[in-house]
Amino acid sequence: MERAVYLQAKHLRARGVDVVLITRPGTREGTFPGDVVTVPYASGRASAHGRILDRIVHYPSFSARVGEAVAGMVRQGTIDIVDAQGLTALGYGRLRAGDAALRAPLVMNPQGMEEHKAGGLKRLALTRLRALSREAARLADRVVATDEATRGDVPRLLRVPATKVVVLPNGIDPDEIALLTPADPARVAEDAVPGAGTAAPLLLSVGRLEAYKGFDDVLGALAVLHDRQAMPAGWLWVVVGGGGAEKALRRRIPRHLQARVRLAGRVDDGVLHALYARATVFVHATRYEGSSLVTLEAMAHGLPVVATRAGGIPDKVRDGETGFLVAPGDVAALAHALHDVLADAGRARDMGARGRVILRQRFSSAVLIDRTLALYDELLRARG
Repeated sequence: MERAVYLQAKHLRARGVDVVLITRPGTREGTFPGDVVTVPYASGRASAHGRILDRIVHYPSFSARVGEAVAGMVRQGTIDIVDAQGLTALGYGRLRAGDAALRAPLVMNPQGMEEHKAGGLKRLALTRLRALSREAARLADRVVATDEATRGDVPRLLRVPATKVVVLPNGIDPDEIALLTPADPARVAEDAVPGAGTAAPLLLSVGRLEAYKGFDDVLGALAVLHDRQAMPAGWLWVVVGGGGAEKALRRRIPRHLQARVRLAGRVDDGVLHALYARATVFVHATRYEGSSLVTLEAMAHGLPVVATRAGGIPDKVRDGETGFLVAPGDVAALAHALHDVLADAGRARDMGARGRVILRQRFSSAVLIDRTLALYDELLRARG
């Protein structure tokens, strides 16, 4: 989400639109392409940011404080339109409902809607956040679906009319990615992750290490293939990212695969894009997903993608054309797809090349910003 907001702001500024980011403290000065206004996140000591308890306890009140800050700037005439991520829409939406002076239209982007897709005890814990996100969606003028594949999820999960939903994909900047990629990716990758500079093939996965991201499924599929002697001799799987499931994933790596799996943790942009540049295939077996910018990053590097039919991924990965798609949680199908993509290097390269073309045509930030500006213009004209 942070990356999507940064790129949107960057390209809005390039089109002459002033941007103000209202967020929690911690954004480094000079790193955002616009003005930054910070709002206290928690009145007391907060638990780990983004964890369930933190979101339940602190996020609703943070949204209220954000709403107050936004409303003040709307009254001053310094904000014409409010584009809110997730529950941050709620505070301004509530204030606007009771104050005719707050005329700035409100767009809500619910992103991955994790609180609506979780199961078990996690779903129970997120009950209040689901209710609040539905309220925020009702108060917004438009609610964004980040992909055509997830358009129907928005009215179904947030209980808003389908006419209120607009599809605005998150995009990436291929030219910026090219600048972030080191000139000698093999050396950079090897220095950061021993073995990654020479592995052939190199399988890469990137994401937050949580149970629903499907890293266990990838591990299971690779174990099946390796034990059947169906993997090329020099294979290595590198996982980039940190999170609560890291220790559990590390414990699940079988002893005979420990030399084949590298949990790299969080890395800087140079190392990340060196790994993308070195990789043979990108693997993303998430159980559920939002827009999946990591898939787009892999496509920017010309990688074939083996992924699940989750969230907005089917909008990006064309099964059999730019990669392979399998059902979430289907380890056998995942193993079959990995075997197929690794069995024919020429076909894999062609898949990656086609993915790069689709990325530039449909998911480049420079292209998508036109759709964002058209939405803003429509809402401002309707306001009068």
